[in-house]
Amino acid sequence: MKTILLYWLMTFSSGVILWLWEKQDPLRLVKYKSEFLKEFQAASVGFFYMLINNYVTWMVLTKVLTFPKEIVESTGILSFPLWVRFVTAFVLKEFVYYIIHRMQHANEYTWLTHKWHHSSQSVWWLAAQRSSLTSEMLYTISVIWFPLLGIPLQLMTIVSLHGAFQNNWIHLNVKSQPWMRILEWIYVTPRFHSLHHYDMRGRNFGDSLTIFDRLFGTYLDPDTYHLDENQSAGIDEPVTVKMIVGI
Repeated sequence: MKTILLYWLMTFSSGVILWLWEKQDPLRLVKYKSEFLKEFQAASVGFFYMLINNYVTWMVLTKVLTFPKEIVESTGILSFPLWVRFVTAFVLKEFVYYIIHRMQHANEYTWLTHKWHHSSQSVWWLAAQRSSLTSEMLYTISVIWFPLLGIPLQLMTIVSLHGAFQNNWIHLNVKSQPWMRILEWIYVTPRFHSLHHYDMRGRNFGDSLTIFDRLFGTYLDPDTYHLDENQSAGIDEPVTVKMIVGI
């Protein structure tokens, strides 16, 4: 419960700071007053889903991980320095996230788990919190590498806090900056991820790292993509309870 509260504290504290940047240099006009209540309600649902996910999905995964953990231990990787195991776990987490995210866009059935996230017509930091219950459960699978590789809980908490900031960061409504292209050789930027919402062909699936999009042919270069000023983000469908649950 403490980690969840820290996650949401990071979400809103970093969100307010990043919002000042959005107001100063916005990519698109967002009517924050009318959008805030709607997205705050979505974030409240997300908080509830995280509670369910923490006490149900994670407990189930902990039991399932018993056998894989024995396999990992037999490889001798747990004798590696902590920083090596941490970096390995993070990269593997990113790889599994990429697979899950790409799978969600792959067909009409898996799309149902992700549809609510793309139902917002405006891309800005608080709109990032739309995530269905089934989507939350799927993404939990990506972090199993941390306990499998013996990463201490304190470092897992840091990864969680980074995830809260990162979710806000990549959904920022800000104009492209020259330094973002340099950062994108490794790290996902707002302009990189915004194309994922505006171009519905399914590109730029990475969460924190851009490497897997580059490796597997789903990279869409922001410098070569012309974003029409009248082009809206997301899907034009009414939000339903089934969409919010992700079924």
